[in-house]
Amino acid sequence: MTSSVEKTSPGGREAGEPLEQTATGSRHYRRARRDRGAETRARLIAAALDVFGREGYEGATTRQIAREADANLAAIVYHFGGKEELHNAVAEYIVERTGSLVGPAMAAAAAPEAAATPEAARAMLLTMLATYVDVILGDDEAELWARFIVREQLQPTGAFDVIYGFMGGAHALCARLVATILGRNEEDEAIKLLVFTMMGQILVFRVAQALVLRRMEWSAVGETQRADIKRQVLRQVAAILDSEATP
Repeated sequence: MTSSVEKTSPGGREAGEPLEQTATGSRHYRRARRDRGAETRARLIAAALDVFGREGYEGATTRQIAREADANLAAIVYHFGGKEELHNAVAEYIVERTGSLVGPAMAAAAAPEAAATPEAARAMLLTMLATYVDVILGDDEAELWARFIVREQLQPTGAFDVIYGFMGGAHALCARLVATILGRNEEDEAIKLLVFTMMGQILVFRVAQALVLRRMEWSAVGETQRADIKRQVLRQVAAILDSEATP
């Protein structure tokens, strides 16, 4: 008499089922788990970016972040280890995202030919600053980045070191270009202050955007407004360079 019970292998494979089919299914399962894990991690980063930016490190809770990410609280421990590690991961995400957008300009500025002559350095400096305007005012996530970064400026945590690695590098590149343009040492305090002044002209349109919008009577900073801001910033930078170059 034939038994009605289906025979299976110890690994759960039905008797007679090809090993290749079982292996393929196992690979698909593992890939699906990895994909779900990556999606959960991305949601936690996105939620943490928003919550840390609004509440600060001390005010934010992992429970709130998990809830907004539609994830289990244990997922934070699994993917990051804890609150501090998640906070640092958000900083790394910001650096990665901004780096992907301004990276080509920074790489070009770091090349020897970028500072080969004052004229080349001036052209590269203006290109870099124009790129910063587009990224800081043009990316949909930039407001969230700004909230997080401003909090780190006011109350630095371990995440500030991550952010400084990128922002400090961008400042150093601009200082190198400005020093080449003016024929001075890039480590001079005056050169460093000059670069902060130039970069600050861009940052104010992000960190003080509510003031800008009301005073300018704009509803938002769109492409037209961004183009106007970029034109004005580059004009001011050119004027500063010309003034500094005057004996």
